[in-house]
Amino acid sequence: MSKKKQLANEEWDFSVLEKAPRTLIHRALQWELDRELGSGREPFLKTAECRRALASGKGQGSASGVVELGKASDKTIPFEESHNFRIDWSQPREELINQFGQWLDKQEKSGRLIRKPTLGKPRQPLTMLRKMSIVRLKANGYSLRSATANFTDKKRYVESLHKINWTTASREVANAMTRRRGTLKSLERTMGGKNWKTGVYRGV
Repeated sequence: MSKKKQLANEEWDFSVLEKAPRTLIHRALQWELDRELGSGREPFLKTAECRRALASGKGQGSASGVVELGKASDKTIPFEESHNFRIDWSQPREELINQFGQWLDKQEKSGRLIRKPTLGKPRQPLTMLRKMSIVRLKANGYSLRSATANFTDKKRYVESLHKINWTTASREVANAMTRRRGTLKSLERTMGGKNWKTGVYRGV
């Protein structure tokens, strides 16, 4: 076993998100995956966005529409874009949903819209964050046994990692990073070659 390194809690202990809105958990997962790919950002749990969301108990909402009038100038946070839409409320609900679905299809082709599942099953984003916890613990010299012995104040969260195969967890996170890397390359092409680290995280 390699020598254990100091590992900050916010790098691997995502237990604070267990009762958080799914929208926040998905954002945390995407943020942390990008950190693995070199975004250079601080841990999501340390961000002002995360602290505000956990304090309010609300996730990040977003508007919807049908006819896009162009991008808006509103300030956004990572993974978000501000768009202006025109909605014809004389149309039935089914038609509005269909038209907005067509707009989303275009965003998927550009690389902006994430195809589900982002990581693992769509119903288990927190499980995938736990797998990332395992990857980071292993990278810093911890085994299941040593993590249990060293992080006694995180006993409940560490015990939740017992249910996961530590070998396959590494493989699944590696596969997810490969998929995300491909998506980021598509985004860079869409942004005219602009580096994804500044394009995705502008304003942060």
